[in-house]
Amino acid sequence: MVGRARDAPAVSPADPGGVGVRRPEARRPDLVRAGTALLPFALVCLQLQIPTVALGPVIRTIQADVGLDSAAAGALTSIPVFCFALLTPFAARIVGWAGVNRSLVGASLLIGTGVLARSTGSVAALFAGSVLLGGAIAVANIAIPTLVTRRYRHRALLMNGVQTSATNVGSALAAAVSAPVVALLGWQVGLAVWSATSFLAALVWWWANRDAMARRRPLAPADLVGVPEVGATGEVAAGVVVAGPHAPDGEPTSGGSLAVAHQASGGGGRLAARPVPRAVSGLRVPIAWVLGFTFAMHGLCYFAVSSWLPTLLQERSGLTSGAAGACVSVFMALGIVGRLALPLLLRLPGTRLWMLMTLTTLGWLACVLLLAFAPTAWLAAVLVGGMAQGACFTVIVTFGVHVAADETQSRGIQAVLQTVGFAGAAVGPVLIGAVRDASGGWSAPLAIMVGVGCALVALGGVSSRLLVAHDAGAGDIASSSEPARR
Repeated sequence: MVGRARDAPAVSPADPGGVGVRRPEARRPDLVRAGTALLPFALVCLQLQIPTVALGPVIRTIQADVGLDSAAAGALTSIPVFCFALLTPFAARIVGWAGVNRSLVGASLLIGTGVLARSTGSVAALFAGSVLLGGAIAVANIAIPTLVTRRYRHRALLMNGVQTSATNVGSALAAAVSAPVVALLGWQVGLAVWSATSFLAALVWWWANRDAMARRRPLAPADLVGVPEVGATGEVAAGVVVAGPHAPDGEPTSGGSLAVAHQASGGGGRLAARPVPRAVSGLRVPIAWVLGFTFAMHGLCYFAVSSWLPTLLQERSGLTSGAAGACVSVFMALGIVGRLALPLLLRLPGTRLWMLMTLTTLGWLACVLLLAFAPTAWLAAVLVGGMAQGACFTVIVTFGVHVAADETQSRGIQAVLQTVGFAGAAVGPVLIGAVRDASGGWSAPLAIMVGVGCALVALGGVSSRLLVAHDAGAGDIASSSEPARR
């Protein structure tokens, strides 16, 4: 859809390239616009791991109160992750139908509801709330990468870092605060208080995106700035926007039937609309499946360690309950460091994205090796593992965003990645808890973790080879003001 320019120049300070933008965002200062975008994004991401991590420091209290064995207690952590795997294909359809904005608001409300349901004190409600949490987080897990592909593709690594850093802030807060609150007010209140973060995230996201959510049609010509008419030849002057299909929440999608291409002829920087072939399904992208298995190994390590690290440190390293909870908080917080360090590392001369995959997977392996063979070196394991777990997730998701040709394929790739990944990750807490109970110690569970760490390093290597081959065959996926080094 195109229209004539109304009352604004074709080129504005907020749009130096001459591409038309929507009003009134073009007139806001850059810092205000960035803050307006990042605060709701960070709040939505903040809540995603809180319901899972908040259980770790208080799982013994819950076991004693409701009479759960270690395997059942591990299942409370694993059920949401199993739901991620089982419901992700449906979540991708929900996001495609409802749009990113409505999906994130609805998911946040359901996460808060699930947290409250799980805090009622009933065993049935504990498990039912976990299922509700899993379904809601599955929707958010698809909506967030889709949002990054749509709005922030040229800053994918940075935005994925913000996403996972915010997630780790929430995890660190949950790990640090849950045990003291439970000791003071009981485990039901200690879990219920975290519903406030989800309801706040829903409110802030709705407020920030209420105009887009109110639109049910493509943008009208009056909503665009600096958009001239298309001539009979299909050529348009600089300052054009050609709007393709729009999502149900009013946002333009990246999978439009038209694209704007530069033409050198005429010397006027003219542009032309040209058809874009539809990308193949994410199910047919080989790297998506390899990334899924890589994510499965990473997720198995992450959920197993975050669930059982407090108990492991108490039983093998002699730490108190409070000290073990503090270590888990440090483990989560260091994920922020690992994630935010990635864009800086990528700017170093000679650094490539696949190198970061190798570095982060080796960090995970070092963490589980230290836990298995050097229990007195628990601090080193927490430091190395904390940074690795934060960075590894970001690299895996960025791989998926990078190889996607458009938003539709991005949803498909993320669906494959997360279905396979969370199916493997869900096994972690239950498997480690069951093997610990059966063996009466930690030697067998930690041997399993070492094997998983080795598999993670191997699969990360395969993913890196496929990424290099993809870029060699297809070239750059999209132009960017901050090109990512592959």
